Amino acid sequence: MPLIKNIEEVKEFIKGTSEKTAIYVGCDSRQVREKTVFVTVVVVHIDSCKGAKIFWRVERVSRIRSLRQRLMEEVSRAVFMALEISEVIGNRPFEVHLDINPNPEHNSSVILKEAIGYVLAQGLKPVVKPKSVAATTVADYITGMSAIG
Repeated sequence: MPLIKNIEEVKEFIKGTSEKTAIYVGCDSRQVREKTVFVTVVVVHIDSCKGAKIFWRVERVSRIRSLRQRLMEEVSRAVFMALEISEVIGNRPFEVHLDINPNPEHNSSVILKEAIGYVLAQGLKPVVKPKSVAATTVADYITGMSAIG
């Protein structure tokens, strides 16, 4: 899993894949002491069935105390990354995966409508839990590893 140092390497990899390859972008975060750690991922699902290559970016900022603000920052970072690579997507399946549970019993549901609206307003396709694997599984795993180091 390569750390994204240069977005051009992600674009070049995507350009070398077939039109059946799906691209998923997601972000997750974790509070670690006085910092908030954000991990944004690009999952390139080869031919939508042959495994994947994962690119990721880790960023640490001052602790964000508001859950709403932190979740919207995750959405914003995922959208920004999606827009950075959008020029090479072509007709490939392309989704922005959000770490948001639509069930009102979960705290993340408070931003469901505004998060989906924001992604749609950028011309992108939002996906929420339980189908948002780029954010809820891949980025979550790397966030856990990044919080340790």
